[in-house]
Amino acid sequence: MAKSPLVVTDVPRGAGRPRSDAVRAAVLAAAYGLLLETPLGGFSIEAVALRAGVARTTIYRWWPTKGLLAIESFLDGFKPKLSYTAGDDPEKAFRKLLASLARALSGPDGRVAASVVAQAQSDPETQRIFREQFSDPLRVETSKLIEAGIAQGRFRADLDVPRVIDAAVGAIYLRLLLGQTLDARWADSLADMLLGGMVTR
Repeated sequence: MAKSPLVVTDVPRGAGRPRSDAVRAAVLAAAYGLLLETPLGGFSIEAVALRAGVARTTIYRWWPTKGLLAIESFLDGFKPKLSYTAGDDPEKAFRKLLASLARALSGPDGRVAASVVAQAQSDPETQRIFREQFSDPLRVETSKLIEAGIAQGRFRADLDVPRVIDAAVGAIYLRLLLGQTLDARWADSLADMLLGGMVTR
């Protein structure tokens, strides 16, 4: 089956010389390493610059705020772990998506995501970036997956797609923020419950 990656809108960059792929990789790796060690509130561009061995001005040229850098470093490692499969079995695809999201958030990425979500509650800029660069694209791609099932007649035609996504992603986020287990068995039971109200009878 073909895999469609999570689409993330490009972040506008300031004027300056073209980005060096090697420097970009070093900065993102340093930023993510720092996020694994400290909450977002303690994350700083100065610390990333020191760890990556680059000038702060280099980082500021590409990432004007620490929120942009933190979230891009998070997405750089997280996006490939989500599964959007195109095929003839929408139920299996939906189940696989929930499993991939729960699996990714059960490890180090989960601690980073929880830190970002917590910071977003008091930082409007972080909240905006997280929504625009992660949450909204996630919802768009999940909607496409569900709507494909509706088009095939496998899911109910009157299905409220946004509410299904709220129930699915919201349940995963809640367990993440409460520090509860996100394992394959739990993800499969969540899929069972949701699909029970989604499939055509």
